[in-house]
Amino acid sequence: MASSLLALVAAAALTAAFSAVAGMGGGIALLGVMSLLLPAADVVPMHGVVQLGSNFTRTVAFFRHADWRIVPRFGLGSALGMGLATSLWAGGDLAWFKPAIGVFILCFLVYRRNKPKLRGLPMWSFLPVGFVAGGLGLLVGATGPFIAPFFLRDDLDKEAVVATKAACQTLGHIFKLPAFLWLGYDYLDRPWLWLALLGAVVLGTLLGKRVLGTLSRKQFERLFEGVLAAIALGLIVRALL
Repeated sequence: MASSLLALVAAAALTAAFSAVAGMGGGIALLGVMSLLLPAADVVPMHGVVQLGSNFTRTVAFFRHADWRIVPRFGLGSALGMGLATSLWAGGDLAWFKPAIGVFILCFLVYRRNKPKLRGLPMWSFLPVGFVAGGLGLLVGATGPFIAPFFLRDDLDKEAVVATKAACQTLGHIFKLPAFLWLGYDYLDRPWLWLALLGAVVLGTLLGKRVLGTLSRKQFERLFEGVLAAIALGLIVRALL
């Protein structure tokens, strides 16, 4: 247990550092590591709490830049999608979960290299985007890289993109808390673990750019994608065996 805890804390710090440099991607990497080290039923609830801390920190830091026309639309859709996904999650043995995460990560890596540019979509489109993100967020955990193209708008500058996306994802992770409480998950069972992981995320975010400055962005992204692909294949192979 001690070795798993250390690995989780290290992964939380490193993935937060990557997000501090790249703006996204750390959450899905942490999801993969958690899927290797934790029981399936613990992965998404624990991941949601850690990512809530990470996104909330970014929201506070860039609060005045956020586009508050988008956030409530996305939030309403996310709540509706999560409500539907809660009914799908309840009562399952989750045998499908870890290989599904492996496939999800591989799809992300392909998508990352071919993602579309969706500039200037109408504001109402964030309602269905939030709905899909809320449903997937409860079932597989990390959706940030997939919703990112919708925030790369001509009317949002760099700071607004970071702030608005973080605020939307903060709402999504907040909605997970009552959803998993309703499903019977005990968030108070290991408070020391939450504190350790949240502390690691904050530390990684604060030190990320300085620590990662020894690598070029391209070198680090290649390393990141290679490790992520290995994690995904490991999840799929272990399920097949």
